[in-house]
Formats: sequence, structure tokens, C-alpha cells
Amino acid sequence: MPVDTWFPLAVYYADLEGAEQQNPALREAILGLEQAAGAHRFASMAWTGDVHGIGQLHADARFAWLVQQVEWHCLEYLRQLGHNMDILQLYIQRSWPVISRTDQRVGAHAHYTANISAVYYVAVPDVGDRSLAGNFVLHNMAEQNELQQGMATPGTNAVAHWNVLNCKQGFYQPIPGRLLLFPSRQSHSVEPNQTAQERISISFDIIMTARPGMGRETPEFLPPPPAQWQPFGQTTRADPV
Repeated sequence: MPVDTWFPLAVYYADLEGAEQQNPALREAILGLEQAAGAHRFASMAWTGDVHGIGQLHADARFAWLVQQVEWHCLEYLRQLGHNMDILQLYIQRSWPVISRTDQRVGAHAHYTANISAVYYVAVPDVGDRSLAGNFVLHNMAEQNELQQGMATPGTNAVAHWNVLNCKQGFYQPIPGRLLLFPSRQSHSVEPNQTAQERISISFDIIMTARPGMGRETPEFLPPPPAQWQPFGQTTRADPV
């Protein structure tokens, strides 16, 4: 009898046209930003621009080609998920470079302040087995099909064969020119780079809000566009009683 696979994690990927021509300039720009940022704060971890003051690559004209690609593919991702694009406005919240050298990795985490996250591979070690450069790993935190806690732990011999119904992790090998999109709240990590070459990627965090001008038709589950927000201290009010 068939087994339906409800509630799958939807991960989108695309190999970007023109990446081979664009990536050398992106790599040069990122290495220059790394050098200007100064000392590496965490030697055993990959160098991440967001914790070194570099979190707005989308405002840098050198990355305009990639920003356009991310925007187009994010819209396509949402269309494939069935979202009503007539009520949505997307914003790039943050974007930063990541450089991983020998034995460096990125620990498990999620981006809870965003809705969609993206990873784009600028440079990947030229080795036969790309997994040696450090796989991108998705962690199954819900474990809907683990009928008894602990059964899906590798080494227990409780699972005869691993597949998309029972796996605890999903893996993507880094491929230069490839863009990945996934829900920001999804826990993910990057395995250690086991080569002598650098792996360079760019990450994006994207926010969804209601489309500007919707007024009273704005759905309550969508935040209004940032232009309607007001920071504290902009009005004079009477002291509270």
C-alpha cells in the first residue's frame, strides 16, 4: 500500500546561468572584504562576514548580479509553494560572505529573524568528492516518523535502510554557481572543509511583509511594510499615570 509524504521540507536549488563568468569577481571582492575586516574572531569556525561587520552585501554594487538572481529565484520558490504573490513584498534583510578554510565549519543554527534564507556558492575546492569541501546539512528537528524516540539514531540498528521518510539529516554538496533556498527557521550547519583550498559562499536572509498600499486589507499574519513602522521617540506623549 502507498505511504504519503505529508509536510515535506521544501528546499529549492538552481544552478545560476552566468555563474562561471561572475564568480571570479565575487571571490576577489569577498577576499578583499575579509582582509579589510581584520582578525578572525573564531579560528576553528568559518569566517562569517556578519560577525565581522559585513552584513549588507546587497548594498554593494559588485554583488548586483547575484542580488537579481536571488530575488528572481525567491519569487519562483514562493510561487512553487503556492503563495499569493499579490499580497507579498520581499526584502533582503542581511547578506554576508562565508569563507571556510581547512578544518573550519559552521555549527548548527537557524535564522529566526527571517523567513527565507539563501546560500550561494562562489568558490568550492576542486576535488573529486565535493563533500570533502563541507556539505550543507539540514537537521530534522521534528522527526515526525520516529515512532519511538531514539530509534532513528544511527548505530542503533533499528532502521534497516535510510530514506526521506526516516532520515535525521539532509545533505547538499557545495557546487560552484548553485543557489539554495530554504525556510529560515530550519536548523542547518556546514561540515568541516577537509581540503587545503577555501570554500566561499554568500548567505542571504529575506523577510516577507504585506505589500505596500494594502491598507485595511493587510492580513494580520503579515507585518506591514517597514515604511509604516515608527521607532520609539518620534512623538511627544504625556507621562504615564
